[in-house]
Amino acid sequence: MIRSALKLLAILVVGILIYNLFLGTDEEKQGAKKIVGEMKDVGVAVKDLLKTEKEKFDKGKYDKAIDKIGGVLSNLKRNANDFDERYVKRIEELERKRKALKEELDAVSNTSGTGGETSETKAIKQDSKELMQELETLMKDMEAEQ
Repeated sequence: MIRSALKLLAILVVGILIYNLFLGTDEEKQGAKKIVGEMKDVGVAVKDLLKTEKEKFDKGKYDKAIDKIGGVLSNLKRNANDFDERYVKRIEELERKRKALKEELDAVSNTSGTGGETSETKAIKQDSKELMQELETLMKDMEAEQ
């Protein structure tokens, strides 16, 4: 329902802009031209942002982050063995998720060639964020025990 209302609102705004652009007073035409110009600028900025993120993705920005997570997990696992065995299973689960994420990332990197952010890259970013949150929670739990 909200999606339908937003679509209706967008159609209404575009309709008003088109009306003002062609049939409005001089003042309305100037306002509509200004809005259309600003929308074009925003579109270009979004396109540039997506292009930059894709380039970073292709250069391995997320590979490095996932590798760093692996290093942190290895250190935590060593400490957990000395500290409390129950954390080892949680660390192993996070390591399994990290490896799966790394495989997804490698698969997407090998097949990427289109511009923009795909659903796969969005999913990888979201999964990376969730993995970082789980890692942070684990570290806080371990610190609370000490």
